[in-house]
Amino acid sequence: MATTTAKNPNSRPSNGAVTLNGKSNGAAKSKSPATATKSQVSRRSTLTVEEQADALLDRVRTTILKKFGVKIQLREKRLQTKVGHATKEKLGLDIAAQLKKRGKTMNWQRWNNEVFPALFGQPDALRHDMEVIALVMAKLYDVFELDAQEAIKGLVKFNQESLAKRNSYNKQNESDDEDDDVDDLEDELDADENEETDEPEEDLDEESEDDFDTEEDEDEDEDEDEDLE
Repeated sequence: MATTTAKNPNSRPSNGAVTLNGKSNGAAKSKSPATATKSQVSRRSTLTVEEQADALLDRVRTTILKKFGVKIQLREKRLQTKVGHATKEKLGLDIAAQLKKRGKTMNWQRWNNEVFPALFGQPDALRHDMEVIALVMAKLYDVFELDAQEAIKGLVKFNQESLAKRNSYNKQNESDDEDDDVDDLEDELDADENEETDEPEEDLDEESEDDFDTEEDEDEDEDEDEDLE
């Protein structure tokens, strides 16, 4: 006769099993934070460094724009602007030098506002690729390499040096103005000191005259006394 073994309701089921009341023993749990972090690292490791940088770049620019309303320019845009300014200044200085030899004066307003924009556009909104403009400048001036990328570097360097010269010139003018102000202040102080020095001398002169008048009065009194005797 087969015997039946009764199940113990308090016995522990194996991992992953379901108890009689239908509840799981909790072995299959959600991923822990450590597991999630490993998953994120794994996803990042599948991206190249450039792809990660581009993703972070988008986040940086978007966040700054939302929080401060400022749009941070990209490297390419900054280079284009520098190339544009360098091209405008280099060509303008050349034209001015040629006109000076003929005894004429350069019309900078016409060049900056009419001629240059018609040829190239604005420095921060060029009509042509900066590689094209850089190569054109290299074909005009031997100070720039006949290679687009090298010519760009040369124009950027020209722009930086020009900006440094202008800043130095402006600082020198501010220093000269400060020196002039100091000189004026010193002149005013000297004038005040001279006025203060002159006043005591006048007082001394008046006192001396009073003393002289007193001595004369005393002499007159002595003469009258002698006559009486």
